[in-house]
Amino acid sequence: MTSSLRKALCLALVLPCLSVAVLVGAGPAQATPDHYTPTRGATFNNPYGGVVAAHSIVRKLVRTIDSVKKGHKIRIASWNYRSPAITRALIRAHRRGVSVRVLMDYGNWNADVPNPLAKRTHLALARGDKHRKPTMTSWLHRCRRSCRGHHGIAHTKFYIFDKVQKTKYVEMYGSANATELAASIQWNDIFTLTGGKAKYREFNKVFNQMKHDHAVKQGFLSYDHGTKDLDFYPYTGAHTKADPVLSVLNKVRCTGATRGTGVRGHTKIRIAQTATYGNRGLAIAHRLAQMKKRGCNIRLVYAMFGNQVLHVLRHEAGPNGVPLTHLAYDADCNGIYDKYVHMKSMTVSGVYGKNTHANITWNGSANWTPVSLASDEVVGEIQRGATTRNYANWIDYLFTHVPAAWKPGHCDETGTVPERARALRVDPYAIIRKDL
Repeated sequence: MTSSLRKALCLALVLPCLSVAVLVGAGPAQATPDHYTPTRGATFNNPYGGVVAAHSIVRKLVRTIDSVKKGHKIRIASWNYRSPAITRALIRAHRRGVSVRVLMDYGNWNADVPNPLAKRTHLALARGDKHRKPTMTSWLHRCRRSCRGHHGIAHTKFYIFDKVQKTKYVEMYGSANATELAASIQWNDIFTLTGGKAKYREFNKVFNQMKHDHAVKQGFLSYDHGTKDLDFYPYTGAHTKADPVLSVLNKVRCTGATRGTGVRGHTKIRIAQTATYGNRGLAIAHRLAQMKKRGCNIRLVYAMFGNQVLHVLRHEAGPNGVPLTHLAYDADCNGIYDKYVHMKSMTVSGVYGKNTHANITWNGSANWTPVSLASDEVVGEIQRGATTRNYANWIDYLFTHVPAAWKPGHCDETGTVPERARALRVDPYAIIRKDL
C-alpha cells in the first residue's frame, strides 16, 4: 500500500495511523489501565486496508476496555464472541476490579460448537466473584434464542461503559461483533455516544432484560433523544404493525431537496446491508425500485440478497436498475465468499417527511430479513449532517473500491465464484450465513 493511500484510509476511518504492534495489542499484559478517551461518532474498519485499518474497531474497543478503572462496569452484548484481543482486555479489566458482563448467542458456543475464547472468558470472569458485591460480579452468559423474545437470535452488538477515564456513560453500537472475523474479513461500523446518562440507562435496561433470557411483553423499545434516537428489537408489542424500514422509506420523497442536500435537487440514499431476502426483503426492494424510478439517487452495497430481491432491484427500477455493488469476495479462490460487507446502515440526504433538507443516518445490527424482527437488535437514528456525510462517503468508497478492482484478474482462471462453488460443491455463502 502506498503511503498516500494509507494516509487516506486512516483519515477515512477516523483513527490515528498507529503501528501494527500497537493496534493489535502486542506485548505483555497491561498491568495498569490505559489512559484513552474514546472519540464520539463513527468508526469503520477495512479488512483490505492492512492490519491497522482492519482492526480499527477492535483497537478502539480494547483501548476503551483497558481505560475502565476499578469499581466501574462494562456490559457487552454480542451475537458472537471470538476475539483474542478483546478476551485479553476483558480478563485484565476483571482482574483489576471492573465488573465485566458479556451476553452472546448460545449457537456460537455449545457442545457442538466449541469456542475456546468464550470458555476462557467465562472461567476467568467467574474467579473472585465471591468477594464482590452482587452489583459488581462478572460473568459471560448465553441466550438460547432472542434474549428478550420468543424466537430469533441474540443478534445485537453493543458495548457500554459507565465511565472511561473521566468520561461518564459511553455507549458503542453497530454491526461489529466481538470477533476477530469482524476485523479480518468484514467491513463493519460502530457508533460511539458519550456523556448521556439517559442513553446509558436505556442500553443498560435492555441488557438487564436480556440477561434473564426470557421473553418480555414489550419487546420493541424506542427512545427519542432529538438528533440521536435508539430502537431496540425484537420488534414485538405495541407500535409494531408496520415494517420499520418501510416506515422510513415511505417518508422519503425523491425530488425537492434543498440547502445543499441530495444531488441536484434529488434525494440521495446510500445503503450498506449484508442480507435482504424473503417477503420482507421483497417489499423493501419494490419500494427502493419505485424510489429509483421517481428520481432518488441511490447506491447500494450488499453481501447476500435473495434472487427475487436482486431481480426487482435490477429489472424493475427503470433503466439500469438500482446501482448495486456486490461487496463479497473470494480471497482464496475456493468458491466461498470470505470477505464481505457486514454493515447494516442507510443514509438519506434530501426530502424526508416535511423536511426538504434532512440528513439522517440509520445504523446498527439489524439486517433486512424476517428473522431480524424477531431478534435482539439495536438501530440508531442520527440526524446530523456530519454523520450522514461520513457514512455516505464511506459507502460511496465501498461502492467504487471493491477488492476485485484492487487486484484485477484474481481467480479469473477458475471462473466466477458461483462457477467455482458448483465445481467444488460448496455453498458460496457458507461463511456469510454463519455470521449475518
